[in-house]
Amino acid sequence: MGTTFAGIGDRGFWMRDSILELWLRFLALHVEDPVESGSLAASIRDQWLLASRGFFTGCVPEGLEEAVATPEGDKLVRGAIVSLLETLRSAPPHLSKGVLNLMGFTGGAFNADIETWRLVEIGEAYLGLLDGKVGAGPSDTSFMPGCGQQRQAEPGAAPAGWA
Repeated sequence: MGTTFAGIGDRGFWMRDSILELWLRFLALHVEDPVESGSLAASIRDQWLLASRGFFTGCVPEGLEEAVATPEGDKLVRGAIVSLLETLRSAPPHLSKGVLNLMGFTGGAFNADIETWRLVEIGEAYLGLLDGKVGAGPSDTSFMPGCGQQRQAEPGAAPAGWA
């Protein structure tokens, strides 16, 4: 099982490849529908669909830094994350492995259901990274969104790993 550093510059966090790939597959489906091929939205979506295929053990090319390099890209990425988070927050607590295995991953099959809170934690971490509130350097593995135990945050407290 590989891990990938997802980040912007030297700030980010490590993630298990399988959960990152699932996150990217869902996120690609929440990018504003591109009107024309070759548009920025189509480019971002295509990158995330490629990155989510399951080919890239230890180096999933999530392309976040490139995607948010322009104001238009930043808006598209944030919009996709917010849209996906809204959907996940109303989803069942577990996503069925049987349904997940229908989504075209080539790197292996899911052998267990996925707890929805894991994907919500990833979305919140990505928004925090975009806002400069989350992330450390590549040598820090203390915060791996979606990969640990469910955190029971105190009301008003920032999630673990947030600056």
